[in-house]
Amino acid sequence: MGEKAYGVGAAAWVLSACLCLAGAGCNPAGRPVKAPARSAAQPRDTRIVHEDCPLDDSNAQREDVNGDGRPDRTTVQLGGGRACRAFDFNFDGVIDAWEYLDASGAVARRENDYDRDGRIDDVALYKQGVLTERDRATSLGGKLDTWQYYVGGKVARAERDSNGDDYVDQWWEYPDGRSEDCPLIHSDVDGDGHPDPGATVDVCQNQPQAAKDDATGEANRATPDVPTEVPSAPEETNGPAPGPGAGSGTAPSPAQGTPQ
Repeated sequence: MGEKAYGVGAAAWVLSACLCLAGAGCNPAGRPVKAPARSAAQPRDTRIVHEDCPLDDSNAQREDVNGDGRPDRTTVQLGGGRACRAFDFNFDGVIDAWEYLDASGAVARRENDYDRDGRIDDVALYKQGVLTERDRATSLGGKLDTWQYYVGGKVARAERDSNGDDYVDQWWEYPDGRSEDCPLIHSDVDGDGHPDPGATVDVCQNQPQAAKDDATGEANRATPDVPTEVPSAPEETNGPAPGPGAGSGTAPSPAQGTPQ
């Protein structure tokens, strides 16, 4: 997964430490104490579900960009004008991303494996090609823990299960046009399913004003996605080896995740 995706877990750790220092209550390990009662909360569905894309279909279009005998991009027609595609960006024989198109040819869904372990850890949902929701597994626990919601293709709010118990206990807010790196994080410390008074952390509160201004200035950037094309294989040459600073010809890394 991208470095920013893992930044969610880091920010959550910082939040826990801040709450402890503020007297919200911690156990000896330094984690907030969670009360067992959850009368007002419902558990989230944390399953990571892969949408079927039959790559072994006899009519599938397979492309081998680097000539190693394995397909690097496969396109399958699903019927009704819909299609799905699978990408192997680094030519290791393992799918890195799945893309699903609607009948108009616009992206409807993307599934990404950012940490290249062969398992999906990011599902992005689109309406008419515009990003509306992103469900993420940021803690390597094999299940979803973060749900981001977008307006106009930009993150507007997020919910997070910070301790892996399938209940949302953090609500990320982006007021005043803040960037994805500078949220307000509201937390449920007593376990009742609601944000608690005094349990809000401003991630950028202690940053220099210049850093805040820089972060806010990037608030309207669109959330990046993984590439949609497999890079071309490097060309062979009989000339001298390229000098310092020459292009490497390697596949680009996936776009970094959020929230960020």
